[in-house]
Amino acid sequence: MSDKLDVKEIIKVGAILFVITALAAALLGFVNANTAPLIAENNIKKEQTALKAVMPDAAEFKELEITPELKNAEDGRGEITKAYTALDQSGRVTGACVITETSGYDIGIQTVTGVNEDKTVAGVEIISLNETPGLGAKATDASFREQYTGKSAGIGVSKSGATDTDIQAISGATLTSKGVTNGVNIALDAAEIILEGGNG
Repeated sequence: MSDKLDVKEIIKVGAILFVITALAAALLGFVNANTAPLIAENNIKKEQTALKAVMPDAAEFKELEITPELKNAEDGRGEITKAYTALDQSGRVTGACVITETSGYDIGIQTVTGVNEDKTVAGVEIISLNETPGLGAKATDASFREQYTGKSAGIGVSKSGATDTDIQAISGATLTSKGVTNGVNIALDAAEIILEGGNG
């Protein structure tokens, strides 16, 4: 008799757990369905704001296909997630913008780099990163990002001071500094392909 009761109790508890799990899954699905479009919209706005920040004189940004040739610019340093040509009011290409994802102390440094026609950095913006507050998170500071402006491909990272070819690493966050620099160097190499007509 007790065995029968135990089986019934197990079935009852299992059914309750199933219902709770099904309701939780349905609720999560409902929340995701309602928030996903808003998150996507906010990400697009954030991206467009960053593009405009690195190339403020551009009238329009034309998204490009990430071709195998463009992927070659990654060279194991990170990933190109999006690429654009920057156009003036007349539709003439005045530069390129490349969005990259690289790793520093943590994964997920998303950087937008604007590149001028002369293949120098026009500007750098950080879209997102998961680096340590007070250390790697300083990569978002204008004083750090502005070091890249005017530099061309092959930028290095120095602990002893910025030069024409190197940027000064963030104190205590060399990995973050290298991660951002990898993103900028990928963008410069990709922009060279774009601006020479190899893509788009």
